Amino acid sequence: MRAGFNVDFIAEGKTFHGLCKDVSDAGIRAEFDGPIAVGSSGLLILRHPLQVLKLEARVSHVDKDQVGLIFIFKTPEECGMTVAYIAEIAGRKTVSRHR
Repeated sequence: MRAGFNVDFIAEGKTFHGLCKDVSDAGIRAEFDGPIAVGSSGLLILRHPLQVLKLEARVSHVDKDQVGLIFIFKTPEECGMTVAYIAEIAGRKTVSRHR
């Protein structure tokens, strides 16, 4: 799903500020204010106007200015909460809501 909200990625003691271009249940594609290495893992903060979500993510690929990050879910509940978050920002209804 196309997006356009702010994100932060904290990895290796640095904070990268960016703009989310696309988001899915599995990860995001974003542009950041500095170079990020493939394989870097850290805290990803999605700052959508409806809600902020923080979760672990890993850089899966870099293509010019575009960085692909995949979500790293620690629990099934965290995965469910993220799916509900994505559905909410997309304007879709979900069967159960996680807070």
